Amino acid sequence: MANINDIVINISMNTKPLSVKGFGLPLILGKGSGNLVGVYGEYSEPEELIGAGFELEDDEYKLASAMFAQSPRPGKIAIYRRSSTTAIDKALADLVQTNNDWYVLHITEKDKDSLHSAGDFALINRKMFFGCSDDLSVLNDRNNNREAYMIQNVGGFSYDAAWVGEGLPHPIGSITWKYRTPTGVLPSMFSTTELNEIRSKNGQTFTEQSGIIYSNEGITTGGEYIDNMMSCDFVHARLEEALFSLKIKSGKVSMDDEGLEMIESAMRGVFKLCGKQKIIAAVGSEADMEKSDEGKYMYQIWVPLRSEIPANDRAERKATGIRFKFTVAGAVHSTEINGIIEI
Repeated sequence: MANINDIVINISMNTKPLSVKGFGLPLILGKGSGNLVGVYGEYSEPEELIGAGFELEDDEYKLASAMFAQSPRPGKIAIYRRSSTTAIDKALADLVQTNNDWYVLHITEKDKDSLHSAGDFALINRKMFFGCSDDLSVLNDRNNNREAYMIQNVGGFSYDAAWVGEGLPHPIGSITWKYRTPTGVLPSMFSTTELNEIRSKNGQTFTEQSGIIYSNEGITTGGEYIDNMMSCDFVHARLEEALFSLKIKSGKVSMDDEGLEMIESAMRGVFKLCGKQKIIAAVGSEADMEKSDEGKYMYQIWVPLRSEIPANDRAERKATGIRFKFTVAGAVHSTEINGIIEI
C-alpha cells in the first residue's frame, strides 16, 4: 500500500483550481460519429441526453443512466464524444483547454489499451479515472494512483459508472470507496484464485455478503486508497483557491509579518473545513495533540517571519519556507476483536 505521506502537495497559481462543484462532476468520454462529435455537454436527467441527440443504445447513454439511477446521484454529468480517428489522450487534451472543471473520468471503451490511455491521462492531469473490464490482465504492470478498475464478469460494463454515481455526490473525504452499495449491480462470480489475483494487483469487484452487494477494495492500481487521493486533491484545490482569493480581495498582501499572518489564516480556514469533512483526523488523545497546533484537528502550519525569508526571495515577491503537515482521517476497512465467552 502506498504511503499517503509520499504524496506531495505543491501550491502554485499557474492553473485554475478545480471548483467544489467540479469535484462532483464526472465526465464520460465517448467515441463515434455524427453531430455529437466534439460537443461538450452537461446533463441533469437522462431525458436531456435524448434531447441532445443521444440514443438509448449509445454507450454514453448507458453509462450516464447507471449514474443517474443512484441515490444519491451526481447533480450533473458531462459527456464529450470523440471521433473514431482521434486518440483518447488527444481528445482529452483538446477538451481541457476549454472545459476542465470536471474530476472523474470514464470512457465507453473497455479494451486494455483504451483503459490504460485514460489512466495515463488522469495521472498527468490530476484527474481520477474509473474503468471496468472482465479482463484481469488490464491490471498487469499498472501502478497508477489515479486509476481504479472494477473487474466484473457478471452484468454489463457500466458498473464503474454505478460505483461512481453513488459515491461521487458525497463530500470529498466523507466516505470510503470500499463498501459502496450502488443499485443495479450484481456480485462477481470469480473463483477464489481469480479474486486473489485481482486483489493482489490492486483491482476490485462487487462482493455479496449477508445479502448486501458492495464494492471491494476501494484502491487505485498504485495501491493508495481512492478517498486519500481525492482528499489530497481537494486540499490542493482549496488551498490554491483560498490563497488566490486572499490576494484578490486584499488588494495587496504585504511581504511582512502581518501579510504572512494573513496567508496563515487563509490556510487554517482550509484545514478546518477539511477537518469537518473528515479529510483530516480529529484530535482524540494527548499523542494526537502533538500533531495539532490548534487542538481540534491533526494539522500543523509553519509560516516564517519576514526576516527568515531569503532576501532574494523577498525581492522576487516569493513567500518561501511555508510548510504544513496533516494526518488523514482514513477509514476502518477491517475489524479485529478478541473476546472470551465463559459458561
